[in-house]
Amino acid sequence: MEETNEFISGGIFSALEDLPEGYITLITVKADDYLRANMNILKYLCNFKNLQGIYVSINRPYTSSTTIMKENDIKTDNIFFVDCISVLLGDTPFRTKNCLFTSPENLTDIAVLIDQWVSSLPKGDKFLFLDSLSTLLIYNSIGTVTKFSHFLTGKMRQWGLNGILMSLERENNPEILDNISQFCDKRINL
Repeated sequence: MEETNEFISGGIFSALEDLPEGYITLITVKADDYLRANMNILKYLCNFKNLQGIYVSINRPYTSSTTIMKENDIKTDNIFFVDCISVLLGDTPFRTKNCLFTSPENLTDIAVLIDQWVSSLPKGDKFLFLDSLSTLLIYNSIGTVTKFSHFLTGKMRQWGLNGILMSLERENNPEILDNISQFCDKRINL
């Protein structure tokens, strides 16, 4: 697995541009740069590459995520969402036109909902963007998140998805990132 350090703006575009179809990348970022990094990566995937994809939102509710994306001029028409936070906030929808809802504690449901969206995507290059492995650690143990990441990266390869796994830099649990890195093709530290 290749590991690089990149700047958040143009550097991330060139780092992603060099990846072959079907790549899986772990991207670590400082908390202060997290939102900007997410928006730049999504802009690359949705606007520059014009890909369809699945966004697994563990940090923000679907409505908040789409508002921020639109404010950053990101095309959201081709993004399907798995919202893992609204249920915890008391908003209990199960499905909207392009969003399915579950809890960050239920990793099996997350995988099943991703599978439902994958089967609805047309053939061709597409992506899965998981917005925060580090937030999953609030609701699940390190071992469980590592096993889920291994399962999910295997499924992404089977489904033919390009994958972006985001995580905050975690000085107190570096072993989780090292373990998950082994399942990825590249690790980018922003």
